[in-house]
Amino acid sequence: MKTVIKNGRLLDKKNNFHMTKADILIENGVIKKIGENINEEASRIIDVENSIVSPGFIDIHVHCYPSENTNGVFPDEIGVKKGVTTIVDAGTAGGETIEDFVENVIKKSKTRVYSLLNISSMGLKIKSELSDMKNIDKEKIKEALNKYPDLIVGLKARASGSVVKENGIKPIAEGKKIASELEVPLVVHIGNTPPKIEEVLELLGKGDIATHCYNNKVNGLVREGKVIPEVREAINRGVLFDVGHGSESFSLDTAAEGIEEGFEADIISTDIYSKNIITPVGSLENTMNKMMYLGWSVEKCVEKVTNVPAEALKLKGLGELKEGYMGDLTIFDIVENGKLELKDSVNKVITAEKYIKTKYVFIKDELIKKEDI
Repeated sequence: MKTVIKNGRLLDKKNNFHMTKADILIENGVIKKIGENINEEASRIIDVENSIVSPGFIDIHVHCYPSENTNGVFPDEIGVKKGVTTIVDAGTAGGETIEDFVENVIKKSKTRVYSLLNISSMGLKIKSELSDMKNIDKEKIKEALNKYPDLIVGLKARASGSVVKENGIKPIAEGKKIASELEVPLVVHIGNTPPKIEEVLELLGKGDIATHCYNNKVNGLVREGKVIPEVREAINRGVLFDVGHGSESFSLDTAAEGIEEGFEADIISTDIYSKNIITPVGSLENTMNKMMYLGWSVEKCVEKVTNVPAEALKLKGLGELKEGYMGDLTIFDIVENGKLELKDSVNKVITAEKYIKTKYVFIKDELIKKEDI
């Protein structure tokens, strides 16, 4: 099938599109041509009427494996229905549950779904999953990566007191050792002690990702308005930092302080699941709008949900408006003088006047209207 997306303003800094008027020809789900006034014969023409067209939004931190005790949500409810074409499940599944996740969830979704495999075999079926070192089975992790090399894009570990209990830094160190051996990134949830965040950051290297970077916890990265030195050292080593909003892990004030200090998250994500899908998270769009409220441009926010996460997790053919890449698009407008109430994880409420409002996604040759849930 051939589709021409006409009259869009293309936004993709990587490929030098800065609200550039152009058309996109997509054939069988792949971008074939980008240019002005494309008039090739097509099965369908979609006029987006001057709306902004960007690469499909990517959310690298969600929980979309809805099974007993996980609080996961079906992918399309937080993916295509929310203006997001690709999501990455952040450790809901482990070595023992990944097959069920792939066969019964991933393969049945319109949204593109990848997995950060939990280093604990049972994933989040057990909430203190790293309190017993026996739950980390390297052979099961290797088997899963060998079986699903195109779906598993890294490993996930939760460095939080309620998860590791008396084990402290040990499970995170083991997770990093396995990730290094298998040559995949380690994505680490950072929360309350133990372990200390300084210990966690010391373990991480180039390509690893620390998520929940703007939480306001005692064990956080920004304390009393100052970014701890270990953050700058980690950045210099090539460690990436992710917003990972979540129910308890994003403070507007902490983010503002960090940004003022020059500490800018590389990636914007939601940590969305059943208990925060209404509030305070809602969607990736809402999280982007909070960062816009803090002063980031639309272009910067789009870059941090397209090019950057695609490159960080090596998501082939995604994150760019480029010939030969997947024809995954997010189509949105910018409201200039509106009133959008947004809340962070510590109940601070702000009203944004300028914000993005997603209209559609185009994925796998299908135009899907965003649902306002």
